[in-house]
Order: sequence, then structure tokens, then C-alpha cells
Amino acid sequence: MVRRRRRLGRERLPLLERISAYHLQSNVYALLALSVLTAVSVIAYLNSQDDEGFGANLWLAIATSLMASVLVLAAETFVKFRQHENDLFLEGIEKLGISNLHFDKSALLQDLLATCSQTFWAVGYRHLLTAELRPHIEQAVERGASVRLLVVPPWAESFRLVYGDHERVVSNYLNVLRAIVDGSSGRARPDAQVRFLDRPLFNDTYKVDDVIVTGPYMHNDDRHHGKITANDFFTYELHRSSHLHELLLDEFDVLWREAELELDWERFAQTDQILRVEDLNEAGRLQLLKDSCRSLEDPAGETGEDATSQTR
Repeated sequence: MVRRRRRLGRERLPLLERISAYHLQSNVYALLALSVLTAVSVIAYLNSQDDEGFGANLWLAIATSLMASVLVLAAETFVKFRQHENDLFLEGIEKLGISNLHFDKSALLQDLLATCSQTFWAVGYRHLLTAELRPHIEQAVERGASVRLLVVPPWAESFRLVYGDHERVVSNYLNVLRAIVDGSSGRARPDAQVRFLDRPLFNDTYKVDDVIVTGPYMHNDDRHHGKITANDFFTYELHRSSHLHELLLDEFDVLWREAELELDWERFAQTDQILRVEDLNEAGRLQLLKDSCRSLEDPAGETGEDATSQTR
């Protein structure tokens, strides 16, 4: 038992970090503010003691009320701190750099996109959720957000190993691409890059301005169709200053550089016109989308240089 206590003691966070992990920052800030106001009120009362009228009594009442508030808040904060004092789970979450856990990724991303004006990144296979965010992405692009979209497409072996050969995903991709085009109306070309790669993904990751939202993939059978599908069990936000935040940025950089194809927006404009008027099957639509890309190894085009440095 002694050894276990010592081992746990070595894992404890410093006091200020524990306050942050227990989400008591607001209590501490309020306590400090009330303490300062109490001190000011006491000083004002002492300076007005020669005045036996209304002013002295007013300052005395204010000081007394503030003292009571300080004592109540201090007791409440102390009780909450003691309740969490042995909660190594909250401290572990803080050490990892996780600022909050969520169970509704769509609602979280909608809230973040409502004010997004700088950066929007999305990484995934089928981009089901990204397609559902179409109106929010369009509004973010209208506000000037720069988009980076990474896709593992159905023609990639990494996709087929997970989902097979019968997934219908072109509509999802088109919803996202059209949202970017519509939000960029009036510009010569969208401030967006879309790259396709053949690498396995282990996280469903988004970056909205400075906030990274991610969560592990869990692949299960769909209850209705009996097909494999990805399920979100939980989602977490990351502290910008955390090591995990940096690891995910580095992971994005690596995947970005590893991409083989990049969407050519001029070709896509022609492809989109065809797709709107012709009734093609999934394979035909997918081939048109692939033909709208250019190789990143093409000497006439970009090399696969890191496009994320400008938005970090």
C-alpha cells in the first residue's frame, strides 16, 4: 500500500495544473476578485470612519456582504477540490492535453464552425460527417477560412481493406467540394486544397481554427445493412499547448506530404457540370472525380511540400 501511494504521488500534477484539471479556474478567479473587492471595501470603510453618516454604513454593509461571499465561495471551492483530490482520471486527462470529452461530434463541430474564419481541416475515408456539415463549411469559407481536406478514396487499397468495393461515397465528397466552391463564389479559385492518399487512418480528425477535434475509429457492423461502418464512441478536444496536439499536427503533415493526388479546381468545375446533367453510376462518377486530380509527382505541378505550415 505504501509503495502504491508513493507511486501515485509521483504522478500528481502541480497545484495550479490540478486546479485546471478539476475545472476550478472560474472559482479561483472569482475568489480572487471578491477578495480584492473586499479589501477595497474595508479600506474605504476605514477611511470613512470619521463620517458617521450614510457613507460609512454603506461601506460596512458592502464589506460584510463581500466577506460572506468570499467565505462561502472559498468553502465551496475547497470542498470541490477535496472531492477531486484523488481523481487521477481527471489529472490523466489533463496530462494528455485533452481539454474536454464529447459524445456528439456533429454538434461540437457545428458550434465550432459557427465562428470559424481561419482554418478548417478534415481527414477521413468516406467523410460522412463532413458532408453533413456542408452549410456550416460553406459559411466558414465565406468568412475566409482556408480548407485542407485529406481523403482516402475508394480507389485506394487502404480504403478497400476497410470498406470493400461497394461503398457509395462520391455524393459525400461532392457535398463538401460544392460547399467550398459555393462559399468561394466571387473568387478566382477557392482557398482550399484537397488531397487523396493511400494510407490507413486511425483517427477521425478535424481542425477548426486552433481547436483540434479527434477520436479513434471503431469499425463495427451496421445493424441495418450488415456492412462494416465506422462508429464514434467519444470525441475529445485538445489543448493547443499539449504534446498530443503537436503529435496530431505532425501526423497531418506526414499524411499531407504522402498524398499522391491533388484536386485541380479547374478540372473539377468541368467534372461537376457533367455530374449534374449525366446519370452515371458510382464507378463512373468516381472515375470522373479521379480524372479531376493531378499527380503531386508531376514536374509541371506542385511537389508534395508541406501546406500546413502557413496555417499553424
